[in-house]
Order: sequence, then structure tokens, then C-alpha cells
Amino acid sequence: MEVQTSEHGAASIVRLIGRMAERGDCEPLQRTVRELADSGKRSLVLNMENVEFLGPPGMGALIGALDTMTRCGGQLKLACVRGHAGTMLATTRMDRLFDICTDEQEALMQFAPAGATATGPAELSQWTSKTVIEFPSTEGNITEAARRFGSFLGQLRIDVGTKFNLQVAFHEAFANAVKHGNKADPSKCVVAECAANDRMLKICVTDEGEGFDTKTAIALKSNPFHDGGNGLDLIRNLMDEVSYNSKGNSISMVKFCSQALPEQHSGKDYSQVL
Repeated sequence: MEVQTSEHGAASIVRLIGRMAERGDCEPLQRTVRELADSGKRSLVLNMENVEFLGPPGMGALIGALDTMTRCGGQLKLACVRGHAGTMLATTRMDRLFDICTDEQEALMQFAPAGATATGPAELSQWTSKTVIEFPSTEGNITEAARRFGSFLGQLRIDVGTKFNLQVAFHEAFANAVKHGNKADPSKCVVAECAANDRMLKICVTDEGEGFDTKTAIALKSNPFHDGGNGLDLIRNLMDEVSYNSKGNSISMVKFCSQALPEQHSGKDYSQVL
């Protein structure tokens, strides 16, 4: 695989050309990302337009690149993910782990200036980073909302594994709100308020539906003969705290995750995950 690097202000674009099928194919990418990180680069775009084939070693290399940038406090975005690469990331659900942009320009525009924070509602003013994601209740908007949430996570110094769990929990909560809360009614919206500080991240997803009896739902889930509520159970397993409002149309999720990076890597080799 060939790797071409160009600089765009404070950001670097790495264009990947060829196959990412074998471990040896991915060595140029791994070497380039390490060199950029060591040289102080903190905003990286991987352009995958010309990736002909993406295999498990290639997906492991992408995770490794994301981990390298995250550990040094940087951000990584994928751009122009198409063809076989796009199919593989979607099939393995790895597309939830990455912030994927349509093209290089969109990726470059999303990089937040140093010290910048997102804007959010007044009641979340005690948080250092925050954003509000709001969409009409259509299934197509579930993916877009998850992408926006991934972009927000990309600004935070959280380890890759925690980011993946947060992405899954967010997707489940937003999808439940669209499909079950608002009954996929495009005249109704789902609002996700996301906020983070140096020790935790909180997500509050609210729909305009009639709500549901959360106590009954939890009780039914404890019945081994009841088929349902798997999404809520998954969220509880992924998050540290989960609560609902009295109406049952809003879920609040908290994950305790320090943004202070450890001095040494945890030892987990993400290139071996796949």
C-alpha cells in the first residue's frame, strides 16, 4: 500500500492507495501515523478513496492509528470511505468507532481549534465540552446523529475502547427514541444533549413520544421468557449510570472516564483486535 501525506494548516492528510489486506500492507500507514504523532501533529485525516480492499489487518491498523492519535491528545477522521472499505466497516459495525466524513474538506472543517468547546444548553454550563444533536425522527437520521456524536467524541481525550462503548450506547438510545418513542414520525424530533468534563461524560436523549413505564420494562426484562428490552439492557451494561424521567420519554446515561491520559499505554495492542 502506498501512503501520501500532505499538510493543511495544523492538520495532516494521509491518502491511502492500494490494498489493506495483509499485515505488511499496513506497515506504511502505521509508521506514518507514529511519525506524525511524534512530530506533534494532532489533527489527522485518513483519505480512503483509493483503498481497493480492506481486510482484518487493515481494520486493525485503522484502530491502531486511532489509538495512537487518541493517546497523544489528537483527533483522527476518515474521509471518502467507499466501496469495499465502506462495506467492511459497516458490516463489522466499526463505522461507529470512527468519525467518518464525506470528503477531506468536511473533515478539515470539523477539527476544533485548541481549547474550543461545543455549545450546549444553559443547564449543562458546568461542563467543559458540550453539544446538542437534534434530528427529525427518521431512520436515516439515526446514522447521521451517531456520526455527529462521533465527531463530538473525537474532541475528547478518551481511550478507544470507551469511545466505542459510548458510540454503541448512544446509537441504541437514539434509535429507541426514533423508532419506539416517536414511532418514526418525522414531525417529531429527538434531542440528544451531550456533555463532558475531566472525569465523566453524560448523554441525555429525549423524544416527543408518550413515554413508557420504565419500571415495568425493567421487571419484564428479568423474566427469561420475555423477548424484548435488549437495547435497554445493553445500555445498562455499557454505561455506569442510567436513569429515566418520570414520563419515560428521556434517558440519561453517565460514563465515568477521565480525560487525563496515562503516561504509558495500557498494553493492549489494538492492531491485534481483528
